[in-house]
Amino acid sequence: MNKQSVKKRAKLVELKSKLLRGEHIQNRQLKTWLGDDAFDERIAAWESQKSLRADLSSPPADITEYQKRLHSVNFTYSRAEILSQRKQNETAERMYHDSEAAAEELIEFLHEILRTDQSLEMWFDRLPDKNNRGLTPASLPQVVTSRSRFNQGGGYGDIKRSIQEVKIDAIDSAIDELDASDIPALTPSEVTKVAAHSARLRAILKRQE
Repeated sequence: MNKQSVKKRAKLVELKSKLLRGEHIQNRQLKTWLGDDAFDERIAAWESQKSLRADLSSPPADITEYQKRLHSVNFTYSRAEILSQRKQNETAERMYHDSEAAAEELIEFLHEILRTDQSLEMWFDRLPDKNNRGLTPASLPQVVTSRSRFNQGGGYGDIKRSIQEVKIDAIDSAIDELDASDIPALTPSEVTKVAAHSARLRAILKRQE
């Protein structure tokens, strides 16, 4: 790595440290050290994130319907819990049953919409239990935008990035590119040795099968 590359890498590491501390980095400075192409890729990545946010703020009708039904299940189950604590066991048992029945219908609804449109899986923190064993609020799949304590994340939630994170990703890519360019290429004789070693290793493994 030449002196210019070493200087660039050190500056990129410094910028990343600032971003990790929550400090603001001006686009002009970021463009200077990333370069035009990498900076343009960063802009494109953030535009994709803004588009993702817009999509998440307007969920499909099936997702909205699922959330509505899930809320009903949660409400009935919570009422059953309260009644159980008050020792109103008969009424509590009836509400637990109602909650489970509604949860079972909800799971069937979820299976149905996923069969119709498999891409909707990205809206959920987990896939439904194929055997419909999980019928409590804690075990039911949650929509990734939900603030429920049962939300396990995943789906669209895992690819949602802040502007700071997008900048850090761009810097990491630039650093990786600099590091990769510093790895010396193998000479023809070294390539031959590596290939021969790999062939011997494959032969040994095949004899052991």
